[in-house]
Amino acid sequence: MDNGIVALIADNPAVEILPAHPMNEHVYPSHPLHELCLFRLGTYLGELWHLSELADGLAAERRHAFLLTAPPLRLPGAVGSPVTPVATI
Repeated sequence: MDNGIVALIADNPAVEILPAHPMNEHVYPSHPLHELCLFRLGTYLGELWHLSELADGLAAERRHAFLLTAPPLRLPGAVGSPVTPVATI
């Protein structure tokens, strides 16, 4: 599925509400948004980002799109990493 979304970033610690509510009585993922984004759509997740300056800059330029680069630390075997994000408007 090509939705054009590369990353989902948030200023809260978990991106989604936890604990998750069951979709049915038997089996449901503990982190449904993580499963959907990371494993099914290939969309990156970012948590605890400071987004106020980006929002102000986008509003000042009357833009909604920007180039995001966020290289992770090289941590072999890790499942996540701090990043140094740069938004170019």
